Amino acid sequence: MKKSWGGIIFGVLALILVTTGCSSLVSGKWAVKVNGDSILIKDYEARVAEVQKTYEKQGAKFDTEEGKEALPQIKSQLLERIIDAKLIAQEVKNQKLDPEDAKIKEQESTIRKNIGDDVNFQDTLKQQGMTEADLRNLLTVYEKVTADVKVPSDSEVKAFFDKNIARYSRPESVTAHHILVEMEDEAKAIITQLTAVKDQAAILPLFIQLAKDKSTEDGAKESGGDLGTFTKGEMVPEFETAVFAQKAGTFSTTPVKTEFGYHVIWVDAHIPATVADYAKVKAQVAQDVLNVAQDAKYQTYFDDLRKNAIIEYAKEYQPAS
Repeated sequence: MKKSWGGIIFGVLALILVTTGCSSLVSGKWAVKVNGDSILIKDYEARVAEVQKTYEKQGAKFDTEEGKEALPQIKSQLLERIIDAKLIAQEVKNQKLDPEDAKIKEQESTIRKNIGDDVNFQDTLKQQGMTEADLRNLLTVYEKVTADVKVPSDSEVKAFFDKNIARYSRPESVTAHHILVEMEDEAKAIITQLTAVKDQAAILPLFIQLAKDKSTEDGAKESGGDLGTFTKGEMVPEFETAVFAQKAGTFSTTPVKTEFGYHVIWVDAHIPATVADYAKVKAQVAQDVLNVAQDAKYQTYFDDLRKNAIIEYAKEYQPAS
């Protein structure tokens, strides 16, 4: 029901800078030289393989038409991120910065906790082609560059809130279950079975059991078709239109057709939109304003670093013009 993995790849690759961890002392053909330091082809290809395996574990298929089209773009994006991270590693060395500083390790620990358990943290690093040392390099340079960014004034915080009020408000959401089948007649038969139940309290338990028994959705046998809570823009359009129009405590009386098949929907609840209370979110807004200012300063710094770098590509690794 949710949107396909294809559009996720490039946003995920851009989340964190990656580095190769290779050494210019190792002999071999190079793909790129960054200020004289080589990124070896064998190390780059190994990193590509790691990223590809990570996405395949998440369900990506690079033998499909979509996958074959996406892979060259992924490889190109990854090489640019490797170059970026090589520059960061050089800055750590040139400025004699300390990635093992207690403050940097504390920031890494916070990121680890926000991602989840250690398995998820390591998987995220692998997905970006990173090691923990690479992450600490990035945090170290960021900390150095943004150290003098001032805490925003109350007027700056309020202006940011007014401009971005939707960011702190809660949009309308729905909590729902569904049953997905291949044929319209199957969906109609399920609706007939649900309609025959006279005890309102018995309908949802039956719906959940039918989802476990009949739904073709992956995981339905365990979830009973539970979709949790979602807002507009998270589901395909046909499903979204139907579910947001349906009353809570009811099931759809006609099948809902989407690219996945035919759905019977049960709506548990509608959660109305709420407008943020500035006083309650002021602290978060202030942190966001500070983060935006820090990010802007770091981006300017890094853009200059990249512009002034001497980057030499091997012929077959030249970026597309």
